[in-house]
Amino acid sequence: MLTTASFLWSLLPLALGSPIIPRENINDSPLRFSVIAARSASPIHLSSVNANGQAFWIGKDTAIYCPLQPPLECPSGNQTVFQVAGGGASLDNVVPGGQQIYVAPNGKLSYTIAHSSYIPQGSALQTFNATSGTINENIGRLTFEGLGGSGFVACPSKKSKGKWVGPYQVFVGVKALRDKDVPSGCKKDCLGFSALTAPYAGEPAWQYT
Repeated sequence: MLTTASFLWSLLPLALGSPIIPRENINDSPLRFSVIAARSASPIHLSSVNANGQAFWIGKDTAIYCPLQPPLECPSGNQTVFQVAGGGASLDNVVPGGQQIYVAPNGKLSYTIAHSSYIPQGSALQTFNATSGTINENIGRLTFEGLGGSGFVACPSKKSKGKWVGPYQVFVGVKALRDKDVPSGCKKDCLGFSALTAPYAGEPAWQYT
């Protein structure tokens, strides 16, 4: 079977849409990591943050897709991996055009559809910052400082026995965040959390859906 790595990366110069953060930028190499939510004594503590449906969730699986057919092989990446460099963020994948991460005006942490550069007007693509720990040492953190943001929040999306529960959609606590923007209709239901980073060295996914 054909080696996929060289084939996949050879497609990137043909990319249309918004550029991803380059994998091999000598001057500003991106950090690659998964994100884990930390909020002690809560249902989201130490849960992964996953890409699903152009949004980020705690309690939903990562949604990926690959169109390649034999003899070509899809990359083996199957978890949500972020990359951050120069204040910008994207998902770590190989689909032509990449998929940028942004914060919508209402605070929703979002990413672009594959093969599309559309981002809602008023969204923020910059002011992401990440520090990366090591497997055996300090844990890193992902932060966002735009739109008057005050950290990440996880908002419950389903009601069970009179109580709002997960899956939890991830927002940034921006000044413009309103009750009607969150799934439960009340932003007080959301849980603030620290976005911890765990270094990732595996293969990327093809694309996220």
